[in-house]
Amino acid sequence: MGQKSYEVQVMQGDRWRIHAQFPENGQADAIEEAKTLESLPGIAGIKVVRDDYDDRTGLHKSHVVHKHTPKKSARKPAAGNKYAKYQNRANANRASQIDDPFAEDPDKKPSSGMGVIVKMLMVLLFSIALSAVLTGLISAFLPTRLGDIRLIGTMRANVIIGSAIVFFLISVTVSFISFMGRDELDVPDFEREAKRKKQKAAQNRQKAKKLKEQEEEVAKKEMARIKREKEKQAEEEALKAQQEAEEAQEPQAPEEPEAEAEDDSTKEDEEGEDGYSRLSPMAEKHKANLMTFFGEAVRNLPAERKKMDNYNRFGLNLYLAGCAEALGGEKNLDGETTTLILSDALQTMGLKEEHAESFARRYEDYLLQDARYMEMFQSGRRSISDFMGGKKEATDELGGSLDEWNKPKTAEDPEKEVVVMFTDIVGSTAMTHEQGNMAAQEVVRAHNRVVRDALAKTGGKEIKHTGDGIMASFENVTSSLLATQQMQMMIRMHNEQGPTLPLKVKIGINAGRVVMEEQDLYGVTVQMAARIVDKATDDQILVSDTVYGMAQGGQWRFVKRGPFYMKGINGPAYLQELVWDDKADINAIAAEAEAERPTLEQTYAAASGQVAVEPKPTQEQADLAAPQAQGEQPAAAPAAAPAETPAATPAPGAVAQPSPQVQQPHEGQPAQAQAAKAYAQQPKPVPEPAQAAQEKSLHEG
Repeated sequence: MGQKSYEVQVMQGDRWRIHAQFPENGQADAIEEAKTLESLPGIAGIKVVRDDYDDRTGLHKSHVVHKHTPKKSARKPAAGNKYAKYQNRANANRASQIDDPFAEDPDKKPSSGMGVIVKMLMVLLFSIALSAVLTGLISAFLPTRLGDIRLIGTMRANVIIGSAIVFFLISVTVSFISFMGRDELDVPDFEREAKRKKQKAAQNRQKAKKLKEQEEEVAKKEMARIKREKEKQAEEEALKAQQEAEEAQEPQAPEEPEAEAEDDSTKEDEEGEDGYSRLSPMAEKHKANLMTFFGEAVRNLPAERKKMDNYNRFGLNLYLAGCAEALGGEKNLDGETTTLILSDALQTMGLKEEHAESFARRYEDYLLQDARYMEMFQSGRRSISDFMGGKKEATDELGGSLDEWNKPKTAEDPEKEVVVMFTDIVGSTAMTHEQGNMAAQEVVRAHNRVVRDALAKTGGKEIKHTGDGIMASFENVTSSLLATQQMQMMIRMHNEQGPTLPLKVKIGINAGRVVMEEQDLYGVTVQMAARIVDKATDDQILVSDTVYGMAQGGQWRFVKRGPFYMKGINGPAYLQELVWDDKADINAIAAEAEAERPTLEQTYAAASGQVAVEPKPTQEQADLAAPQAQGEQPAAAPAAAPAETPAATPAPGAVAQPSPQVQQPHEGQPAQAQAAKAYAQQPKPVPEPAQAAQEKSLHEG
């Protein structure tokens, strides 16, 4: 990382002095400042220097980007000028080089580490050679006797070696001082760098303070604008109510409707000029509530999160789209009004009108391209739903959503245990042919709003949109049952409001191991879930025996349905219907299931060519469930399971008894024993290696 700054330097006397400093983006301001100083007297030169600081090496590099030297006048100063002596002295002593206390000397470059090593080796070699020559001369001319001392043998050798050492040390010392005395190592100036860092830190604090003040000013303006809109809306509603009251009390002349129409058209023109003509007053109120929530959420973000790049702005658009869709579902707004509210909100955020319109109408195309897109969208739905429910802390959830949005992708386990759910709009193809694409699309939008709202509240994950339904996954069975129950309840509320085209949805659920690849799910579990939803009818939720066994111990009510013919299943398949309506008569539903069983058996026999015989549990499965059943009643002998019999028709006036097909919740029986018993009743598919391994993992789990 590097830092840049610009300095305006002026030459006064014989030294360059720093006049002003500018940040990295202040080159134009620095040059403009330099030009304003050119006409001032007493300045011998002006220049703008760009200073590049390298954090890794701690070095500075200076580059001159602008320089101005005043032209010297050919006329000599008058003899009587009292400043002539000082002017001549200044001209004589003017420095030709930059005299900047922070700049480097261009004629004296610091030596690098490799240059110093080379010079030291040269000094050593020269000293060795010189000492060798001098030692040779001493050895040649040294006499054998010096006074009374005989210089022969060991004595002579010691004298020669000592002389060589002395000559070498003297030579090294003199050579080192001569060749390397003026060399300087290329080391960073820590004092100067500390000063630079302090200046940079001070500048950053000033920028942060200024940015915070600007953000607070923008927030105040936005709040003031929203307040003005609310006041204007309240005044318009009060005026309209007053006019309606006056019209109800006084008779109107025949020409008054025309005048009133003119007033309305004038009012519409005025609203069109202000940009509020597309939304009704009630829709404007909902949009103001949406922007109040979103503005508060943005203000609660930390300072580092408020600096948005394009990626984070796109995430905010998805978050706002989720908020708008949840608001539309809560306030029962039609799809076009919700789209207009989202478009106006995006324009308030600074998006161009055509881009806002395009995103508001096509944001669903982005949701399934990446798991993070859907998670950001669902986060907006959850937050505004909590906010409308009275949870004021919901405005703080945007920061956590952006943290998850900016986390790098992690490699997921390609195979895992999940619960797979399919929804299917009943009669969607016929509706498209009879009512047209626009009417069918309104039904699809209502379905999407209901399903996604339930997924957001129960932790479900939308996998893909199948055109007339949605495929989703859950981490556990309880969440899937809660979500589907809530979906059917919300669909019933939607239909009770009297829409032109009622919405009918059927749902299928299965559990097991799946393979996750390219944001999609694959495997036998997914295929069986798709076949289960095909067997369901209007407003019905069908689950596999695996899901039924895992749901035991809760307050769920099930009715056994079947037999069904399913591809890949050896023998008849029996499913469990989740009775989601608390007011529904469970006995009546069980009687209906029992009554349709002969027809289903005939259908199965015609499709498979076999008689529908309910499979019995294997010895291994019975042995697994027996110890758990004995643990409940150790004194009682195990009794054989009674065979299913068709429900008898009650006599007139007799009280209807519960049918054997009704699967009431068993709170006293352990969940593991119930799951094993349900698994023992599950039809066994064709023995394929992959599916056999899947059943084994589910049985052991």
